[in-house]
Amino acid sequence: MLPQAARSWYHKYDAFRAVPKEIAEATWFGACMTVCGAMLCLVLAICETSAFLASKPQTQIVIDSNQDAQLRINFDVTMLDMSCDNVAVGVWDAFGTEKMNISRNVQKQRIDHKGSRKGRPYSDEEIAELEFSNSSFTPEEIAELDADWGSSSDVFKHDNFQAVVNAHDFTMVNFYADWCPHCRRFAPIWMTFESAINNGQEQAKDADGNAVNVRVLMINCVDFEAACQEQKINHFPSVRLYKRGAKDGNFFEHQGERNLDEMYRFLREKVGESHLHVGATYHEIFSEGCRISGHVLAYRVPGTVHFQAMHSADRTLNLAFTNVSHVVHHFSFGETPRQAIKALPAEYRRHVNPMDGITYAVDKFHKAPQHFIKVVHTRFEGNGIRSYQQTHQWSVRTVKRNTIPQAKFSYDLAPVEVIVTRGDRRWYDYVTQLFAITGGAFSVMSILVGGMHFSAVQLKNA
Repeated sequence: MLPQAARSWYHKYDAFRAVPKEIAEATWFGACMTVCGAMLCLVLAICETSAFLASKPQTQIVIDSNQDAQLRINFDVTMLDMSCDNVAVGVWDAFGTEKMNISRNVQKQRIDHKGSRKGRPYSDEEIAELEFSNSSFTPEEIAELDADWGSSSDVFKHDNFQAVVNAHDFTMVNFYADWCPHCRRFAPIWMTFESAINNGQEQAKDADGNAVNVRVLMINCVDFEAACQEQKINHFPSVRLYKRGAKDGNFFEHQGERNLDEMYRFLREKVGESHLHVGATYHEIFSEGCRISGHVLAYRVPGTVHFQAMHSADRTLNLAFTNVSHVVHHFSFGETPRQAIKALPAEYRRHVNPMDGITYAVDKFHKAPQHFIKVVHTRFEGNGIRSYQQTHQWSVRTVKRNTIPQAKFSYDLAPVEVIVTRGDRRWYDYVTQLFAITGGAFSVMSILVGGMHFSAVQLKNA
């Protein structure tokens, strides 16, 4: 304890003077207000701490600093009712640059109407049917392809054995030599067999019960030695069955007895193992869709990416019945990987690709979906990511009857960029707020208690 003289000098500087206990009065109302003040301070402190820890991003708008000459446009779109042979990707920009039928960095995938991929290999039967089903021949060509190769001095050329095989579903050939005694004995039986099959008296059917085109003929290996050497004939007679499209020694050789019944059995057995007319097609228009993915580069000016119908080399589209309905799996701008999008704040993430996963379909002809996209360059300083935010609108436009329908994605780049920074608060701001909450809460409570006490005294004296 300091002596009385030493204490007297600082009394006038004391801003926190204590009230002696003898004159301080504790009341139930004051206790309640103290508890309420403490609870209020606790709640406000929790809210302030939560706001300090979960700071929101802050944005700043400046003139676009991106000096890139070109803009990358990423897309993954399924045209629901157009084949890959009849859809093209193009881009146009405000400079007047127009690129049509872009193939660089563009992949096309045939799909069915449910979106399932159809990129499986063709079976041998499908390849043969698709490759030769539309073959057409003149009467002279048919005569050439159906004729026996009996003599090099007849009226036919006999210069393409593979063409003979490809002209029929199956070709059964007797390779013989004039000097061979076995061939001479077999000749009458073969002539009867050949006549019965070629004239339709006997037929063979495939595994599906469909009649097939079988041609039976002979090749004289004396006159056509080169053809027989090419087929590696090492004995006479040799009877072989070739399937359409067969190459590189792919054939069935008859090993049984050389009589009619045995040859009929051999032919029907081998033909019956094959599925020839399986209905394989190239999926004409309206029977398949096309998933188109990739990216294109365009100048950083307003422009349009479009997916349009086009005529193929062997097919002219009826433009009046061409449907450009589509599903957008992904559509974005810039080179930011898709995985990096997940690192963006939630309120910005949904604006990177707002069209993803949406179907834009029309149910009438002469209609086409059209998109308009406003693009804003956005820079996130916290993680160094550059992104392009989008706002999207779309509508269905009417297409003139003889106009090539297009699914258009028109875009316009804003001349500004948005800089996004973390809204971090200083630690001393947080501490100051806590002191302010504590002092303010108890100050308010003190005022309320004083007011209530004053009112009680006045009512008592009234």
